[in-house]
Amino acid sequence: MAPHEQHAVEIIREKKWTVRVTAYGSVITFTFESEEYAPSYADGQALRLGVEVVELKKCA
Repeated sequence: MAPHEQHAVEIIREKKWTVRVTAYGSVITFTFESEEYAPSYADGQALRLGVEVVELKKCA
């Protein structure tokens, strides 16, 4: 299956770790207290959707 151009997986670093998954026209956000869980979840979603994980760092 080819990746859909509207799919995306992003990790957002702030006080907590957030993974934002965009798939099939919907955006779902998951928040993680621990750094070790967020990249693992993001990698799994990216594999499922056929996209690369993008890491974003929010600045004040």
